[in-house]
Amino acid sequence: MKNFILVVLVLFFQQFSMYSQSDAAKYLDAIYQEKDVPEYVLPELLTSFNGQKIDSKEVWENVRRPELMKFFGENIYGKVPIPSDPIVTKSEVISEDKSFMEGLCTRREIQITLSNKFGKVSMPLLLFIPNNKEGSYPAIYWINGKDISNNRFDLENPQRYGETRNGAPLKQLMLRGIALISADYETFGDRGKSTHKVLDGNVLDLYFKPGQKNTKKNEWGLMAVWAHAAVTGMDYIVTDTDINPDQVAIMGTSIGGKIALWAAALDQRIGMILSATSGHGGDALWKREVGETLDNMLEWLPRWAVRNAFKYKNKIDKLPVDQHMLLACLAPRPLYVSTAIHDLWADQKGQWLGTYHAAPAYKLYGKKVDFVSVEQPQINKPIVKSHIGFHVRSGFHGLTQYDWERYMKFIEYHFIKIPMRSVHDIYYPNGKLVDHYPNKSR
Repeated sequence: MKNFILVVLVLFFQQFSMYSQSDAAKYLDAIYQEKDVPEYVLPELLTSFNGQKIDSKEVWENVRRPELMKFFGENIYGKVPIPSDPIVTKSEVISEDKSFMEGLCTRREIQITLSNKFGKVSMPLLLFIPNNKEGSYPAIYWINGKDISNNRFDLENPQRYGETRNGAPLKQLMLRGIALISADYETFGDRGKSTHKVLDGNVLDLYFKPGQKNTKKNEWGLMAVWAHAAVTGMDYIVTDTDINPDQVAIMGTSIGGKIALWAAALDQRIGMILSATSGHGGDALWKREVGETLDNMLEWLPRWAVRNAFKYKNKIDKLPVDQHMLLACLAPRPLYVSTAIHDLWADQKGQWLGTYHAAPAYKLYGKKVDFVSVEQPQINKPIVKSHIGFHVRSGFHGLTQYDWERYMKFIEYHFIKIPMRSVHDIYYPNGKLVDHYPNKSR
C-alpha cells in the first residue's frame, strides 16, 4: 500500500508541474489511508450557532444560511470590503467571429475593466455560443486560470474532434446546444510566491484604503479575490442576450472548483454548480485531515485563505463549520460533485461525505436527492437524476472527458429538460453522422 501511495504521488507531481521540488515536502507527511483518519465530530448543519433547530427553508434562509455565509466569509475565504472610491465597471467586445469552427459557433471575446481613482484592472472573458437555433443558451462558466491569455482555448489538431488545447469538448458542447464561457480570474490577483504572506496589488489596489499595505484579518484571501473575478464575469454574462441568465452552470477543477463553489455561494444568479476534484476548501471535509489539511494550506499557501483562518491552525477541532455547510448554502440550485478514486490529496471520500451531509438543506426545499446511504457510490456509477449529482471515477486528480460528459447530461436533465444523450447520440442522431459544420449564422 505504501508503494502504491508513492506511485500516486509521483503521478500527481508530474501532472501538476507548477510545484517545485522543494514544494514536494508538503505532500509527504499527509494522511492518505482511512486507518489514520482521526476521530472527529461533524458540526450539525441544521442547528444554528446558538442552538436553534432549522426546520424549514424560511428559517434556513433567514437564520442559518446568513450566519454560515458570514462565518465562511470572515474566517475561511475573506469578505470583499466596500471601496473608499466607487468602482466603475466597463465591458467591451474585443473580437467576434460568427463563423468559428466552420460556422458551428460564435466566438466572442470581452474585456472587462474595473477602475476608480486608485487604478484599474482588466480581465478577458471568452464565450463560445452555438449557432444552431434562435434564442438563448444554457452555459458552462469554466473558472480556469489564465487559459485565455495562454491560448489554451485554441482548437487542438483535427484528430481530437473539436477539443480545445485545455481539453474542453467544444464541438460536442456546441452540438448539444450548451455555450462555453471562461474568464482569466488570475488577472484579479497573482498567485505569486507560494509562501509570501502579504496579499496586495491587482484588484486589491482598488479596494485598499490610502496607505493600506495588506489585507485586514477578515478580508480577501486569494480564493475570495478569484471568486470576486468570477462574480464580476457574471455581471457581464447576465447581460449577453445569447446566454440564458437563469441557466449558467459554474464549473471548476481543483483550486478552480474551490473558487466556483465560493462564487456560487456568494452569487445566486449562478444557476448550477459543477465541482471537479476541488477537495479541501471546496467540497471535502476539513476535519478528516486527509491530504491537504487546513494546516497544510496555511503553511504552504498562506495567502489562499483569509488571515483569520490562522486562528484554526492546529485547532481544526475548534472550527465550528465544515465544507458540507458551504455546499448546503448552494441549495436549492443543482449541484454536481465529481472526484477520482486515486485523488488522495483532495480526499475523494471526504468529498463524498461533504456532498452527502449537504443534502438535508436541499430536502428543506423539497428537492430530490438520490442518495440511498452514507456509503460512497461505486466507481464509475454516476448519480445524475438528482438535485445533487455525484460520481467517483477511476483515475486521478483533474478534469476528464468522463467528467465533462456527466456534466453535460446533468445540464440536459436540469436545464434543457430533455432525455440525457450519449456521445453517440450527439454524433449519430437517428443513426446518421451529424453535419459537424452546419455553417449557419445566427
